[in-house]
Amino acid sequence: MAYLSRTAASDSPRRSDRYDRGQHADPGMTFDGFVSRVYLPWIRSRKRSWYVDERITRQYLSPAFGHRSMAGICRTEVESWFHALPQRQLAPTTCNRILAVFKSVCSVAVVHGALPRGQSPCDDVAPFKVYLLRERYLAQEEALRLMDALERSDRPEARVLRLLLLTGARKSEILRLRWEHIRLDLRLLTVPLSKSGKPRHIPLSDEAISVIRAIPHIPGNPWLFPGHAPGKPLSDVYLFWNRIRRELGLKDVRIHDLRHTFASFLVSTGHSLYEVQKLLGHSDPRTTMRYAHLGQATLLAAAETVSGLLSAFRYKSDDTLPGERKQPL
Repeated sequence: MAYLSRTAASDSPRRSDRYDRGQHADPGMTFDGFVSRVYLPWIRSRKRSWYVDERITRQYLSPAFGHRSMAGICRTEVESWFHALPQRQLAPTTCNRILAVFKSVCSVAVVHGALPRGQSPCDDVAPFKVYLLRERYLAQEEALRLMDALERSDRPEARVLRLLLLTGARKSEILRLRWEHIRLDLRLLTVPLSKSGKPRHIPLSDEAISVIRAIPHIPGNPWLFPGHAPGKPLSDVYLFWNRIRRELGLKDVRIHDLRHTFASFLVSTGHSLYEVQKLLGHSDPRTTMRYAHLGQATLLAAAETVSGLLSAFRYKSDDTLPGERKQPL
């Protein structure tokens, strides 16, 4: 982060050591200084997705408040800044996530003395209301067009997206894959630490194995999808995805919708919710229940099976010889 080097130069090693030991922060410390020296070290040990907080503070919070002292930021300007975020073409849920990180920073600042207790500038700044639980599944024709376009690209991002659609894995699970996590002999992909906090194993279909076999293995590089920075994995695929989804007329489809599509294909072809739960790695079966309505056709076919059996039995009992008395059912 650019602002990390700026604040690091202004603080002496003696002060830095004091912050690392968890002592009270200077009330006059800038927002950037507090984030780099106190908040990020604190959040790294408590939150697996701390890098999301780092990205949000760098992209959205630092440009607006980085040079300001924590105690000098007031609620009215935070509220004005927050309500201007949608003008940057950000969805309400994204804006709310940014605000949540801001509130987290301020809460930690209160604990460490960089803000007076009860004077967080984020107090009473309400998030945007989100009314609709969005659900988008690719139809089979859409999924086939997408796969065809991805197969014609030799970009690593295209292989990432193909694996997402073929496995139902989360984006982070694929981007952080190491070669040691792949067992082609067992047809398994291992996620050492999943969202549930436990390892999970993802079965690999023939097509998924073909995608993995086509990935160049760079000697000495552990990542399945190496990034541009040395020793780092590929960080994101959004720019590539945004271009290809617009070319295909799928601009309302998010990357995470590929996971939903994987689940929808399973349910609509008769696989049980238990199987979907295991393949998606849901620790709570209630999460998988969101796909239950997609199995309506399968349930209707099951109901018709019973109806057909009863109808056949009734017709058979009606087929009696002249003068033969029907037996009661």
